[in-house]
Amino acid sequence: MQKWEYLFVDANMYPFGNKLISLYVNGEEQRDWKQGSLHLFVNHLGEEGWELVALDHDSKYDQNCLIFKRPKVI
Repeated sequence: MQKWEYLFVDANMYPFGNKLISLYVNGEEQRDWKQGSLHLFVNHLGEEGWELVALDHDSKYDQNCLIFKRPKVI
């Protein structure tokens, strides 16, 4: 049976732009990507085999929650 691993990403962005204010992966801050682009970060995860399966956007705080999955290596 296929097993999966999941990655939870919380991304807070500047209004009217593509720059990140903060980025957390599974609750851990990713300081190297601060001020970076969410588009580039998502492409980076895709290169590592992660597939975006869900996205929730809170327009009040311009906060994004992204969920990725990939096959688990046994």
